[in-house]
Amino acid sequence: MTTTASNSSGDDIHSDKETQYQQQHTLAVDITDVTGITDITDSKPPDSPLSLKETNYPEPLVFEPSKDIRELSQGGGLQMALQTLVASIFTALVLLMPLTIIFAFIYVSWARLPLAAYVAFCYLDPAVDNGVGRRIQWVRRLGVWKYVNAYFPVRIVLEKKLDPSLNYIFGVSPHGILCFSGQVVMGSQKSGLDEALAGITAHPAALHHALRLPLFGAYLLAIGAISSSRRSIRKCLASGKGQSVGIVIGGAKESFYTNRGSRRVILKNRKGFVREAIMAGAPLVPTFVFGENDIFFQVEHPALRRLQEWLQSKMMFALPVFYGRFGIVPRRTPLTSVFAAPIFVEKNANPSHDEINKVHAEYLVQLHRLYNRFKPIYDPEGGDLVIG
Repeated sequence: MTTTASNSSGDDIHSDKETQYQQQHTLAVDITDVTGITDITDSKPPDSPLSLKETNYPEPLVFEPSKDIRELSQGGGLQMALQTLVASIFTALVLLMPLTIIFAFIYVSWARLPLAAYVAFCYLDPAVDNGVGRRIQWVRRLGVWKYVNAYFPVRIVLEKKLDPSLNYIFGVSPHGILCFSGQVVMGSQKSGLDEALAGITAHPAALHHALRLPLFGAYLLAIGAISSSRRSIRKCLASGKGQSVGIVIGGAKESFYTNRGSRRVILKNRKGFVREAIMAGAPLVPTFVFGENDIFFQVEHPALRRLQEWLQSKMMFALPVFYGRFGIVPRRTPLTSVFAAPIFVEKNANPSHDEINKVHAEYLVQLHRLYNRFKPIYDPEGGDLVIG
């Protein structure tokens, strides 16, 4: 794994753009309504007293893929075909794992009793609510991750090195279709995140019901996922130094806005993660994953959207209709996870609405600033960030 400052990374075009950016001041942001967060622009200084104004940030730390992954990613022919095959199988398994048990139960009569016992275990599995999951390191080290990381490929960028003695809440945007950032970046040892966040264990938060699903839930727990319930997040943040959680703030609803070129995130009325950060005294780290929304195309139609939103309101998870290359083959899009400098909060076991709104406003300011800082480098053709 190669670690560099941005102006010495392996990509010259990245270096030039980052150098140009470093010569500018960070954008100013106008919060027109601190309680509702109705608009964000780059024309006026921020009203929020927490905001960082006209501050030059140090050069970020860039964690490039390891040498073997870089060489694999740059290879062609058979190597490229193997990466594509592995990425396609990976996507198919994520989609089909929950259905495997159903088909086996219907068509394999001798397996019904053990399958029923396994389903019961999944429903009662204590690891779902224990706050740390059931992280299995050999699963996170599997060779398949090497090819998945090379296919996209993955890069980690930190604005500031994080203190491993603290617990953090990483607010991750956008969700994307299958939330590859949570799986490939946080779930795999090959992504370089373990090195970038040395001493910090970042647990991706997943829907409680997803962790109860046979096979799929076991897979999520193995890569370190925990339940996104309040109880589980609080247990995680209280379980020891460095224990942290990554929450995809926009959730299932945000996946409906996933499409190539779309940069819309759902955050205006999502404040629960801020409350949990204040209650635990855990710094908030705005995180944006460039490339997440460009992996698949989504079929969009008003009637289909109404049906999807109705189903999402009943089932608590989204059912976007999407496609990639040749069906479910994901588009080969670099995934760059950029972590902002942490927003420190004062611990308060019973935060007021005003306190939550104030920190939430600052979070939106910093996410917008982060996006505008790194967009010219990692997403020059992307649209403006829209916070809904």
